[in-house]
Amino acid sequence: MKKLPEIFKNDFNKKIVNNDTTYYCTTSESIEKENIDVKKFLDELFKERGYIFNKPLIIKTKTKTYDTAIIRKTIDTIYTLSEDEINIDDIISIKKK
Repeated sequence: MKKLPEIFKNDFNKKIVNNDTTYYCTTSESIEKENIDVKKFLDELFKERGYIFNKPLIIKTKTKTYDTAIIRKTIDTIYTLSEDEINIDDIISIKKK
């Protein structure tokens, strides 16, 4: 078998500095409700096959983000597996995990 020439390897002596500076801004005024109908989403979720507590959700409210599942729903409140009561009117976004 014929001997092939070696591959060129350049010396790399630089220090790599990626993403040293980051900027994250959040204010309470920038929170806007997404264009979803929460009550309609919850109704569709309860109509799906299977148990409701087996469906993990990410629920964002005005004050907190919940990563949990729903146990039950009343007219204006949902109850979660993590024993939280969330007012439906306070929900900014809700989506399946």
